Amino acid sequence: MLDILKVIASLFVIGTHCGFLFEYSELASQIVTNGIFRIAVPFFFCVNGFFLFTVFKNNRIQTWTKRVGILYLIWMLIYSYFWVYLNDFNLLKIISTFLFGFNHLWYLAALILGGLVLYQLRNASNTLLIISAFILFLIGIVIQYLGQLHVFSQQPILDKLINYPPLHRNFLLFALPLLSIGYVIRRTNFHTKLSKQFVKNLLIISLTLLIAENLITYYYITGEAILNTYISYVFLAPALLIAAFTFKITSNLNSKLVSSYSIAIYLVHPLIIFLIYNVVSLSPTVRTFVTIVLSVIASYLLIQLNKKLKYIL
Repeated sequence: MLDILKVIASLFVIGTHCGFLFEYSELASQIVTNGIFRIAVPFFFCVNGFFLFTVFKNNRIQTWTKRVGILYLIWMLIYSYFWVYLNDFNLLKIISTFLFGFNHLWYLAALILGGLVLYQLRNASNTLLIISAFILFLIGIVIQYLGQLHVFSQQPILDKLINYPPLHRNFLLFALPLLSIGYVIRRTNFHTKLSKQFVKNLLIISLTLLIAENLITYYYITGEAILNTYISYVFLAPALLIAAFTFKITSNLNSKLVSSYSIAIYLVHPLIIFLIYNVVSLSPTVRTFVTIVLSVIASYLLIQLNKKLKYIL
């Protein structure tokens, strides 16, 4: 169930980046594409935090860091065409992009540093980790709102800095809180202590909170501005993680293979979107489905290639 959810989450990311439903209804696109679909990355961080418990316990942090680090470097190199501009060379911008990650690769950059910080905090109490997670996540959200509302519009430099996504969407204010929650869930085996009905209610309440928060911000706070972070993510992401272990699906699918597809789709889809943009003009929703199909095909080829060239997935 978990690996299937990871693949679905990867498809959510495609929907977000393609603007799914936008041509049909701006409101529907806001709720689904800019709200529900954006739970994908928070969910990924929770899942990684869950499995980092085993990594820490078996003292495999160096192996994990090496694997994720090499994966990050390889894909930053693959996408270097899009962020290394030799004709308009800007060293500061290149360094910034390398540190925080190009486009969707910010996830890997934040994962590495967030995981290393969590390793240093691995013996902290569950209470401290959870309270810290909520505080850090809330700080990130406050920074995001300060930027979107242009509170510092009279100070252009500060306003531009506050609106710089890596200032709130980073390893400390985004990745670490969600990694910590996933880690605590695994350390306490919390995912095994809840009834199916309780988990269902948790999912419904968390999803309702997300939709409500999304609509409130859309109508009363930020308008058409796209937000990266909602406070309800710290409830829905772990709820999905717990649900993956609560509701089991009997399947003959190869778990490792399905998991490989989820990461491959996530990594390759921006390249597919770029190619589509330069070949044919499609509506956002049609573009979403075409990108999904081509990303799955590309992922199959990447998985085959990864059998010979390790570390690309």
